[in-house]
Amino acid sequence: MKKARFLLPLFLLCAIPMTGQIEHAPTPAQCRADADSWGIPTWSPFGQNEAQYDNYSLKTIKDRSVTAKVLEARIAQLGQCMKTDKVESARSRYSYSQRAYVIAELARMAEFMKRHGLQAQFYQEDEHPAAP
Repeated sequence: MKKARFLLPLFLLCAIPMTGQIEHAPTPAQCRADADSWGIPTWSPFGQNEAQYDNYSLKTIKDRSVTAKVLEARIAQLGQCMKTDKVESARSRYSYSQRAYVIAELARMAEFMKRHGLQAQFYQEDEHPAAP
């Protein structure tokens, strides 16, 4: 009985924080609607996909109404969508658009580094990383 009194509070201490961390993944219908509303190209089983997504990435680099934080949120949501939407063409669409967003974000970071003269510092630290 003493073990039960000890284990119950321990269980509650672990279980309550875990319930607050449950994320509700978007449904496949929500994923597809968001991808459409974001202007993500549709996936074609007949090819031409890479060029479409490369163009989409370039468009996203220039579209400053979509901030880096929004790109991060979309990248995370598309990752969830790949888990919940089992249609292969939809999953390919999410994967390629995730890649387009990552490229856009990295290009913006590179532009920032160049504008602020941080490239030399980056290269120096990359060649000689700080000790942990």
